[in-house]
Parts: sequence; structure tokens; C-alpha cells
Amino acid sequence: MGLTVIDYYGKQISKCGYCKGIQCSISHGMHTYQMTPHDYQDLIDRGWRRSGHYCYKQDNKMTCCPCYTIKCDALEFKLTKSHKKILKRMTRFLRDGKKERSEIGGTPTINNEGEGDEGQSGEDGARGGIGDEIHRPNIPVKNINLEAAGKANKNRQKRLTGEEKVARTLYEKSEAKSNDPAKDTDRSQNTCDGVNLPCKKAKQMRLERSLAKQAAKCVSPEAGMTKTRKCPKNPEKSLRDFIDDVTNADRHKLRLNITHVKSKQFEDTLKQSYALYEKYQTLIHNDRPNNVHDYLEFLQRSPLKHCKTEDGPSIGFGSFHQQYWLDDQLIAVAVLDILPYCVSSVYFFYDPDYSFLSLGTYSSLREIELVQQLASSVSSLRYYYMGFYIHSCPKMRYKGKLCPSYLLCPEAFTWHLLTDEIRSKLNAQKYQRFNPEVLAKDIDEFVEADINNVLLLVDQNTCITYNDYIQVSIAFFLLYILSFDMEAFSLFK
Repeated sequence: MGLTVIDYYGKQISKCGYCKGIQCSISHGMHTYQMTPHDYQDLIDRGWRRSGHYCYKQDNKMTCCPCYTIKCDALEFKLTKSHKKILKRMTRFLRDGKKERSEIGGTPTINNEGEGDEGQSGEDGARGGIGDEIHRPNIPVKNINLEAAGKANKNRQKRLTGEEKVARTLYEKSEAKSNDPAKDTDRSQNTCDGVNLPCKKAKQMRLERSLAKQAAKCVSPEAGMTKTRKCPKNPEKSLRDFIDDVTNADRHKLRLNITHVKSKQFEDTLKQSYALYEKYQTLIHNDRPNNVHDYLEFLQRSPLKHCKTEDGPSIGFGSFHQQYWLDDQLIAVAVLDILPYCVSSVYFFYDPDYSFLSLGTYSSLREIELVQQLASSVSSLRYYYMGFYIHSCPKMRYKGKLCPSYLLCPEAFTWHLLTDEIRSKLNAQKYQRFNPEVLAKDIDEFVEADINNVLLLVDQNTCITYNDYIQVSIAFFLLYILSFDMEAFSLFK
């Protein structure tokens, strides 16, 4: 598997990218020349992250915004209503190429969970949530006398109470006489014997029609009478089902290509990916990159060795770019590390022209689906790492909506399900130890004896263990002292 070669920098103090504080972000840092995927897996399971060749770990007790490593169990992942809405939105766009009404004019839609167009924010490569501000349209609000309106409504209810009772009774009788339940729910007139019935909402009418159709299908005539049977429930659609909901007649085609960062395919598409990155950084973060070198340094160059094993995925372990091609146009790129137990999200950028598709959340779902796909052949690979969860930064809390998600205890290094109880504790105090029961002696942590076997790079071609290095250093120090004493002795003589 090779060696991991690092240059440890020690404790670093810098500006915080989350609370924007000056000289308040405290972390440990090191430069990694090369690293095996297994070693990096062990590092991120101890709270480390990488940005290019630089690896860092927040000192959560001292830093302004404690960062907790978060992962999602992809094999137990549950779609929310908001996730389904985003997946269906993509399906409709691919089918007919039209935007929804709320998206016409380039206005981003806000979903039910309060998320808007998710981009990438922060150093840990996690997608951002809603923007700093949501600007509401400047429409003057009418002055309404709520007290007078409330009294008028109560008087109206008193006058109509008797009529409504009669209407409901007649309506129920007519329902009982009908032999075709499907027709009953499709009535276009909400009247009965000249009495107006209360209007139903469109959603309620659709639900009634759906239930009536299901009931009609479950009626089987036997011996001159009808016998009802239970209708089997439709199985809930999986993430893969939503993604596969495409046809050859669709107006647009979306394809995802995954390519290693040192492959010919990456080089062939470098021009398009850099142009997309430049557009994203300029329009979303107002931070235009200086040149392509900055892009490569940040998102292409990786210390992880690309290695393939018999028990690993066919594409191997290492650093990859997952490219989103809409027809022949590159609209998004996800930077990923594929490790022995997980797929780790490094960064994500997209074309702002397609922000109405909520590509940040959509790509998270596609990356979870990638884990599920890899897990079918590699049983140990089942987690999706989303970088850091910063509870004190509201924009980063969206990560906890991918359920089930787990946070890493910063002291015991054990995983804990992100629940409302943990959220309440983090609301009360930013730094928390999630495992109060584990004693120090039980923690699977680096012990002092292990350092004797760590290899130190003396020059480009020579490595020695830390124990040998200490012995050699002591020998050189004694020789230096001895030579100094001999010189002093000769001068004195």
C-alpha cells in the first residue's frame, strides 16, 4: 500500500471561515506529501480533514466554532419529503426542459426545510444551506382590521350552521345511493338539492379520487355480489427508483462520469471544469480564482495514492471528480475521496444558471446513491462523510437532515446518532463530549509506545524509525559535548 509521508506544522491560528472572526480558529495542521487511503480513513475517523495536500484538525475545546465529523449511513438512508421534491423537480426538468412557476425569472426556490440553492461553503468541502439573506419582494401590505373581520366571520358561521347541517345530511344520503364511488368523488358541482356545500381543497379532492380508484380496483364480483379485498400497498420508491425515472423521450439527458484526478479523462475535460469553477467562485462566492494553478492546487492535487485491491471497488481507492453532464454541457463537479469504509465529500461546485435545480442537495443524494452502488460489491464501504458539522453555524445544520447521521465524539472517538437531545446540548454549549461513559484507558487512541515505530524521512531516499532517530540524535549530542570538552581542556592546559 505504500507509505504516508507528512510534515507536521503544529498548532495553527487563523481567521474563521464560519463566524468570520479574526485569529480565533485554532487547529492542528500538517502537509501530506503522500498518504495511503487506509491512513486517511483512520485520520478522518479522528477528526481530520484535507484541503489539497493540507490536513487539519480543529481544536474543538479552544476554537471559536467546534467542528464535529459527520457521516450518514447510506444503507439505512431515508428520503424526506424535501428530498423527493428535489428529485422530482430534476425528473420534470429532464422530461420537458421547463422550469417551475416559482423558478421563472431566475428566482431560487426555497424548499420545505428552509434550504435554497445549496452551493459549497467552507474549507471542509460541505455544501452550504440558504444564503445569508432571503430578500422578499417589496409588496405593500394592506391594513386590515382583524378584530372586525373576526366578528363578521363568527356571525356568518352562526347564520350558516343550520344550512350546513342539512347540506351534509343530504350529501351523505346521495353518497350512499351511488354505486360508482369513482364518480362520486369526481363531481364538478359542490351542490346538493339546491344547497351549497362547503368547497373542498384541490388536494383533498385529488386524495378522494385516488382512494376511490383504489377501492374500485379492489372490488371483485362473485355470485352476483361484490366482495372487497385488501389492496396491497405500493412499495415506497427508493433513491435509485427516483434517479432511474427517465425515458428515451426526455428532452434532456443527464449523465454522471467519475474520473480519477490523474487520469487522461480529467486532463481532457480540464478546460471545461476550470471554466465552471471560475464561474461558480465568481458568481457565488465573489472570489474569482487567479489562474488554473489555484484550481489544481485546491481540487485536483491529492496526497492519496490511487490503489486497487481485490476486495476494493473496481475504480479503486483515491481522489476522484464526479462530473455532471447535461447533454454535452458540464454543469456540476463533485470532488470525492473513495476510502475503505466511505465516500468522503471534499468539495462541490456547479453552474449558477442551474441553481433552480438545488444541485447542492441533489448531488448529496447522488453521492449517497454512489455509496449504495459501491457497497453492493464492497460490504465494508457503507458510509457517506460530509465533512464537518458546525452547529454554531446555521448554514451547516442542513447536513443533519440526511438521516441517519452520526457525529464523532471529539474525545472518545465514538459515533453517536444525531438526535434532538444532542442538538439541545449543542444549543446550550458549543463544545460537547458525546460519550460521557468511556474512560481514558478504554479509548482507542494513539499511545506513546507507537511513536517508536513511526518512520522519519531523513532525506529523499532514507527513512529511519523515531526510536532510531532519537538514539542517533543522542549519540551526536554526546559527541558534540565531548568534542567541546576536549577543546576546552586543551585550551586550559
